[in-house]
Amino acid sequence: MSRSRDGRRRSMSLRPAGDNLETRQLLNGTWPTYISKAELRSLLNDPPGQPAVRPNTPVLPYGTPAKSATFIDPSVCVTNGYAVIISQNSFIGPYAKLNAQAGIVKIGSYTAILDNASITANPSNLHGGPAPEVLIGSQVEISYGATVTGPAVIGGYNAATKPTYVGPGAVIDGATIAPGAFVSALARVGPGVTVPAGMKVLPGANVTTDAEASDPALGKVTPVTAADQADLVKTLNANYSLGIGYATLYQGQSATGASPGVPSTVSGVFNGNLWTVTGANSQPGSPTASTAYLPPGAGPKFPTPHRPLLAQGLLGGFTSRVTGGARFTQRASNVQAALGRRNSIRADQGQPISVGSIAQTGSSVTINSPEGGSLSIGQQFSAGRGAVILGGTSAKPAVIGDDVTIGAGAVVDRSSLGSGSTVGPLAYVLNSTFPAGTNIPDGAIYINNVLVGHVSR
Repeated sequence: MSRSRDGRRRSMSLRPAGDNLETRQLLNGTWPTYISKAELRSLLNDPPGQPAVRPNTPVLPYGTPAKSATFIDPSVCVTNGYAVIISQNSFIGPYAKLNAQAGIVKIGSYTAILDNASITANPSNLHGGPAPEVLIGSQVEISYGATVTGPAVIGGYNAATKPTYVGPGAVIDGATIAPGAFVSALARVGPGVTVPAGMKVLPGANVTTDAEASDPALGKVTPVTAADQADLVKTLNANYSLGIGYATLYQGQSATGASPGVPSTVSGVFNGNLWTVTGANSQPGSPTASTAYLPPGAGPKFPTPHRPLLAQGLLGGFTSRVTGGARFTQRASNVQAALGRRNSIRADQGQPISVGSIAQTGSSVTINSPEGGSLSIGQQFSAGRGAVILGGTSAKPAVIGDDVTIGAGAVVDRSSLGSGSTVGPLAYVLNSTFPAGTNIPDGAIYINNVLVGHVSR
């Protein structure tokens, strides 16, 4: 008991202390009471999965060799982890959000939930009645900055299910995306709608009825092509390999000693070193190599006090996630100050990602080069909240000039922009090249340098 200023006694309520879940805070807890025993058995066994709570993070299940595990980046925000069930061999990228408050999130195997994607089972956070579920199947990609709100079903858990795709910045709002269906960048699929297998929602389309989701004549969908499927399989395999590599970086160091409780017969699993998979740090090596560490130069580089020399900066305390061959001409402290919260700059697939200088970015900005090519960004670069910038291919690198501004929620994919250009909020630019001083209007959709429409959500 304590006393108030007038001398009266007052009770002190006891609240459960927060547990550090790697870099996150979660309350102590157990299985939510709104999940019945029958439903719990189904969640854990069909297909097999584990809750995203300690010690199952960042490698899930705990003590599993990297080639069989799921990797959950330490920056991922997990809410109500006992109701977030994830199968093996998946990859959860930096700053993704998995929110099962008063709901359920189930993720299958060989699935990728990429940087700054947001999965929310129960957007109202209300208790009572059946718990809303987000069921994300196997071989599904939820791309950079995409949003999924429950109740929703994406793909399937059957081993024979076809790969399923939700593009960067897309929104799945209480909808069903059948196995083998695609949703393109910045599109939206509304409540109660089902996108059938073999259909692809076009970029920026707002699909509000089943008819719009299934009839190409209505102008919002088109059939998925063999090339679409092949490209998705390629990216799913790449993210699967990344998961193996990052899991190995975390738990593959004998210097940290054996993991408690892991049988000595399990090889390659050691007491993990979180510092190797946080902040500005190395990319993983080949998953088939004997070690996940790459030769010197594999991590981000920043200027030394004796410019213009660049030196590798492995900075586990860096407040954004920067991995692999990222090269900056700003000092690390200046880069950190200019970046918004939850920025992810990953050069662990295509590299180098070269950045002249950053003026300012908003929160949840993603910069990557998943097609394997390089990306060059000039001086005084700016990007708004939730922008996604993706590099080019090895045959056609992407170049962004000086003083370029990309608006909030815009997606610039495998494209080049001349100096002084601006891209409006929620615009989509794919496979295009624009000269200096170009102004891309808000919500405009440019594909192969042609204006094909506007984002309609």
